[in-house]
Amino acid sequence: MSIEELKEITSKERIILYLSEYHNMDDRYELPSDVIQQSIAFATGVQRKHLSQYLDSLIEEDLIVERKAHIQGMKQRMNGYYLTPGGYSRATGLRCRVENMVVPIVINGSVKEMRVADIDDATSAHITLCDIVREAIRGNGLTISALETIEQRKRMALEAKEQDTEVYKRALLTAWRDGRVTATERFLVEELRKHLNISEEQHRNLEAEIVKSLAQDHMEFRRIYRTVLEVALADKAISGPEESILEGLRRVMRISRKEHDELVREVEVSICGPSGHERDLQREAMKLVRAH
Repeated sequence: MSIEELKEITSKERIILYLSEYHNMDDRYELPSDVIQQSIAFATGVQRKHLSQYLDSLIEEDLIVERKAHIQGMKQRMNGYYLTPGGYSRATGLRCRVENMVVPIVINGSVKEMRVADIDDATSAHITLCDIVREAIRGNGLTISALETIEQRKRMALEAKEQDTEVYKRALLTAWRDGRVTATERFLVEELRKHLNISEEQHRNLEAEIVKSLAQDHMEFRRIYRTVLEVALADKAISGPEESILEGLRRVMRISRKEHDELVREVEVSICGPSGHERDLQREAMKLVRAH
């Protein structure tokens, strides 16, 4: 038989074959990183730009489940994918078909015909059926030596992807640092996303994480700024030096003039005398302004 039989396995079938290795995912609070899009793309050899459409199609056919969950080793929640009962039923027939194919494989320089089901036992590493199919599709033939490096190549690919994600996250953080993203910044970020092959899902997750963090920081800055205003307005007026300090602090903390005016009105309505703690905050605020 020819290796061409393995090459006839479709992209959707490769996804089903790969996910058939993962069981009881419904019962897990945290999903393995193997079932996120970037891992599926590497394992199946399906390009990321096409993967989403295949996954969507399999979801519509009720063969796989998409679930947002905590992912092992990752900070943000992401979508994980695993087979439905119907998907496992489809996978059973597919696995049987693939296992019984006989293909040529190079072992120690010699070509040997082997059943696909027996190839894993001939290697020193654990090789899945999907690994064998993907290697066959790459077009270089099957060799034991290449199959045994799969885990190492997967690790390197995921590490490189993690580095790309960090680069993209820093770019997003820079774009959002002032609380808004201009049209030019949005264009540049989108070009970087395409260049680094960051999926739209990853982009949405990273952006949501950054915006949430910035919002929390901003609320803390507002709280500190309001307390400093209470100190400054304790005598019912903001003097010259206080005005200068507040303006510097407003810029450092990225408090808009509109927010400043709103906070001043709030403090004027419920003004109270400064406590020792509030004086400490004022001194810390002055240090922050001088540092910038």
